[in-house]
Amino acid sequence: MRVPPRRLALLLLSLPWIGLAPIACHEPGLAVRAAAPTRRDLGDLIVLEVSGSYEEMGRQEAVLLGPDLRRVYAQQLADYQRGLAQTGVAQHLLDAVALPLWSEVGGWFEDSHFHEELAGMAAGLGVPRRNLLRALLSLGGGSTVFAATRSATADGKPLLGRNVDWDDALGTRRPLVVRLHPNDGDLEHLFVGWPLVGLPTVGLNEAGFALSFNYFETEPEVGLLLPQWPHRRALQKARTVEEGIRLFLGARERGISSFTVMADASGDVAMVECTPDRCAVFRPEGDWFAQSNHARTPEMIARDRYRSPDSFDRRAGMERAVARHLPGLTPEAAVEILRDRSMHRWPNASNVANLAVLNAVVVQPASRTLWHSTAMQPFAPFGEFVGFTLAKGSTAPPSLPASPWLGSPAMERERAAVEQARSALHALFERRPADAQRTFAALLAETPPVLDDRRLALGEAYARFEQTDFAGAAAAVAPATAAGAPIDVQIYGLSLRALCADRLGRRADAVALHRAALALIQAHPEWNVFEPVAALARQGIAGALVDREPVLFYYALRVPF
Repeated sequence: MRVPPRRLALLLLSLPWIGLAPIACHEPGLAVRAAAPTRRDLGDLIVLEVSGSYEEMGRQEAVLLGPDLRRVYAQQLADYQRGLAQTGVAQHLLDAVALPLWSEVGGWFEDSHFHEELAGMAAGLGVPRRNLLRALLSLGGGSTVFAATRSATADGKPLLGRNVDWDDALGTRRPLVVRLHPNDGDLEHLFVGWPLVGLPTVGLNEAGFALSFNYFETEPEVGLLLPQWPHRRALQKARTVEEGIRLFLGARERGISSFTVMADASGDVAMVECTPDRCAVFRPEGDWFAQSNHARTPEMIARDRYRSPDSFDRRAGMERAVARHLPGLTPEAAVEILRDRSMHRWPNASNVANLAVLNAVVVQPASRTLWHSTAMQPFAPFGEFVGFTLAKGSTAPPSLPASPWLGSPAMERERAAVEQARSALHALFERRPADAQRTFAALLAETPPVLDDRRLALGEAYARFEQTDFAGAAAAVAPATAAGAPIDVQIYGLSLRALCADRLGRRADAVALHRAALALIQAHPEWNVFEPVAALARQGIAGALVDREPVLFYYALRVPF
């Protein structure tokens, strides 16, 4: 789901020297050699091959991506500028002075070649480097990943499966795989993501080292003191998990907080949980583990600012899906794991194969092989998985077939419902509540419903609240607060009902509803994502809040927009 521009500005603009990496990925079945820049489109997936210096490769990427990159650049730059308009003088000064300076000299202080690649990409696009850096400040991404090895896999070798969850900007951000042939002695590697993603979401190099980058919200979240980017450097240099860990631990300051899952050809698997200034290493007790978006190590749990029920649910779903295929995991089984929706019946719930998946990827480090789905959001995991290899002298491995569900009437009906829900969320985001209300009402009227009607009810109620129809909002949100509704929906729904009661002069009801929301939050100390709702509830209990707006709840609808 898109982060509102104000949040982007507060999160990223306040620390403008977050030089993020350019897009990169790979081309299937080619020998390890320098090659002419190429592009292939495999279904919805874009595949590039580039070679030379990092500046040359950045230019090649820009030229090969052409309009696909330009559309993302224009949209993300506009998002950045909208966010900047909502910030204060300090952020404007940082944008005007520090960011342009860092875009020019940042490469002097780090060794991942980001700034060289950035310069080439900006030149290929014909835009100022500083503006490309501004557009790159839309990094984000949740994910659900597993890493397995030894007794957990059919061949005893490691296997990694990953669903990368983020907003595809209504189809603007297409999945992307780039194969890089650096000419400076760095390892050839595959870099998975989408145009202007920033850092690798998944990567694999010719030595059989693989990594998976996952979003970790901390305070601070980005580095201040000349950050380095081990997320890139590990793919360029590391041959083993131990070497990858050392690169993360040894960085002067990491550019951004992350959970980075690693695997290597020898069978080692691990994860580093890193903030800009420190890292903790997680080693599984057995031969596999799953990860989503919350910290596991004691050192990092205290620094985790986004512990949500969705993250816990997605990890539990991945663990259940993997366990059903043990022992003897294969790439084919990994694909089925990434398609798992058994955790909940609704597609807009916290499933492994959720609607926000942008990149669905399986990696087999020992064979230097990576498979990526050719389908786009919202059905990325259900597409055909095409194979790519970095093994010398090898041809592309066979594809793993698409799900028979893809393109079925049921999925096409689901696709139409998702598009409607997206349009309603955009209408709310753009302050068109009447349009949003009509769309939510139409979705709620479907028989049988396609999406979880408790989540949709929350959206319709918020749209009514925005139109000052407080009685209508209180009535509309009732299904969201009923027993059995998802707990995140109940918490937001109770908070909204409390504000409606205040607006309607029902002070005792408002206090009771705030207390009910607070009780649900306090019953789950493992979550902290509801702290703004808890703060609102405490204020509401102490005094009337008739002039307060609801806490934003967009992520609770679980439909990316």
